[in-house]
Amino acid sequence: SRTYQHAMAGMLPDEPVLVVGQPTAIDPSRAPQGKHVLWVQVRMLPAEILGDAAGKIAPDHWDKVKEAYAERVLDIIETYAPGLRNQILGRAVFSPIDLERENPNLVGGDQVCGSHHLAQNFLFRPARGYAGWNTPVANLHLTGAATWPGAGTGAASGFMLAQQLGGR
Repeated sequence: SRTYQHAMAGMLPDEPVLVVGQPTAIDPSRAPQGKHVLWVQVRMLPAEILGDAAGKIAPDHWDKVKEAYAERVLDIIETYAPGLRNQILGRAVFSPIDLERENPNLVGGDQVCGSHHLAQNFLFRPARGYAGWNTPVANLHLTGAATWPGAGTGAASGFMLAQQLGGR
């Protein structure tokens, strides 16, 4: 919750929440033979940087800050995987602003597609009357993070819609 409060206040969290995956453990074709990809998602970052909870990075635009913040992330990972930094052959860093540039639906880099408060769950996601993946247009359905059950659930909304449509 401290990380969330930092981000909501426009601060770079000093200890960000990290989601780390190694897709090549399941699909080795995603890297040259004998090599791996390490994927790191940093959760809860401000769209606009007003300060740094650690007091080490000056407030600036994400384009100027993202590499320094990536170093903080690597420092954290190195505490669990010493020597990782020396194994990196290349990296790509995408800031919240980069995410929005690639997908305008990710406003401010928000990967969870908006609020998950009660007013945005169950019959209210995305809006009352449209929680069943329906739209005002006949036979046009909406799936994805903006629909029930929400972001972070992979393809759950599409799967549930397919189940619903398959029962017709």
